[in-house]
Amino acid sequence: MAKHPLYFFIMNILVFVFAQEHPSIHKIQLEYYNKNYIELPRQDTRESIINKQNRSSGPNREVFGYHPYWMGTAWQNYNYNLISTIAFFSAEATAQGNLSNLHGWPVTGLINLAHTNGVNVVLCVTLFDNEDLITLLSNPSYRENLINNLLTQVQAGNADGVNIDFESFPPSQKQNMVQFITDLTNTFHTEIPGSQVTLATPAVDWNNGWDYNALATISDGLFIMGYNYYYGGSSSTGPVAPLYSNGISVSWTINDYLDKTNNQYDKLILGCPYYGFEWSASSASSGASTLDYGSAKFYSEMEGNALSYGKLWHESSQTPWYRYQNPNWYQGWYDDSLSLSLKYDFAIENDLLGVGVWAMGYDGNNPELWDLLSSKFITNGLNASSDSRLSLPVAPMINALYPNPSNSSIKLDFSSNYKNNNAKISIFDILGRPVDTKSILLNGNKNYSWVWDGTDMLGQETPAGIYFLIITIDQYIESRKITLLK
Repeated sequence: MAKHPLYFFIMNILVFVFAQEHPSIHKIQLEYYNKNYIELPRQDTRESIINKQNRSSGPNREVFGYHPYWMGTAWQNYNYNLISTIAFFSAEATAQGNLSNLHGWPVTGLINLAHTNGVNVVLCVTLFDNEDLITLLSNPSYRENLINNLLTQVQAGNADGVNIDFESFPPSQKQNMVQFITDLTNTFHTEIPGSQVTLATPAVDWNNGWDYNALATISDGLFIMGYNYYYGGSSSTGPVAPLYSNGISVSWTINDYLDKTNNQYDKLILGCPYYGFEWSASSASSGASTLDYGSAKFYSEMEGNALSYGKLWHESSQTPWYRYQNPNWYQGWYDDSLSLSLKYDFAIENDLLGVGVWAMGYDGNNPELWDLLSSKFITNGLNASSDSRLSLPVAPMINALYPNPSNSSIKLDFSSNYKNNNAKISIFDILGRPVDTKSILLNGNKNYSWVWDGTDMLGQETPAGIYFLIITIDQYIESRKITLLK
């Protein structure tokens, strides 16, 4: 279907505002830990690797998590009841299709523990250099060599497939990439029946180098790296993964993928961050200019900092942040159980294949992110204790939203036991731009109603399309998708 001229106008504005493609967190952290992490000598083991066992229960959608090699034995503490696939990160490819560093693969203990619990284990292969990617993908012999090497390693680990993470992707290789994934998928599906082939793909295709539609059709899924919208080198502080924004955001990314894949929602995995960035900033204000390159930090550290310095909520992006002075101002932006809950809701509302995590183990010993996965993807919230579920950031508030779809107005019915507090109701369009907002004073009654008449904050009629309603009461948030017909 032809693009409306407005689409290209918006894309040009977004590219202007957000500059150009920058290094992904996958590349940044791989390069950092290759230099700074001391790997233990590989332990020879005679333990055999078992086949994946059947599981009686598990998540009702794909939950795909990366285990970076530098997380060591953190896999021993994962809750495998809440995981579908673990991707070992990573085997590093060369331009000729060889594997230069396996980083200890295959890790027998990890694979056996996952397989005992019916969890898939796949080997992630990485190549991030532009010139190397051109050399590899433009040469059929090199492509075949890499496919054969990956097959050998996955079979050696008795594993369940492969995940491809190629970045700084050259547009000249768009068709060669499709051919590579076609050959790779055919080989794996033939040689290892039931195996999966997935790809890590960018939040924004800056240079039109990706054929999302073909790759989604051929492969078993696209892991969308829905993060790094702001990164260490950003000129101002901001959210790593804004759900909504006046510019590019997670909601914009998902809608871009749905559009370009002809709504292959059952092939899309929304990758979410268990990390954030902390910058030295020019002031305490959100969006302040940065004074140096920001440092990436794990969720466990950033959540601790936020609780120490005071957690703040950035309304437009629906993400948390914090600030402190020492002696300059510092700001940390990341995702917590509240903002991740909203992203998971967004994935569920759009009926995506599932969600993913970069990276597992980054939450340390904190239980709340596991509890959140349980509450969202385990039927009836199994595997979450009653005490931990009480601490989750989501409370059932929306009773009805009708008629939906509607060609005029939509009525919201919600419940709350709060008194002397405000319920904030916001409407966003499909690009995450604020359309309307309303604040309702809660007076102790249980049931409330509000009607959106399909107009924006200026009283002008909004066009037909998809919108999102978000209601916030204290720390509790719920969201719903609205379809407006005209």
